[in-house]
Amino acid sequence: MLGFCGIEAERLRARWVSSAEAPEFVEEVNDFISALKQIGPSPLKKNTAQNVA
Repeated sequence: MLGFCGIEAERLRARWVSSAEAPEFVEEVNDFISALKQIGPSPLKKNTAQNVA
């Protein structure tokens, strides 16, 4: 479904982290942010600007 919308599958991640696992949550969020930075800007970002104008 993501590919159909023009979004890479790497832009979505799901992982169970308990509320008692704060360090693991922080690590997961930081890893995901790093992965998103490597992928680059969202392909939808430029399409949104065109749709608004």
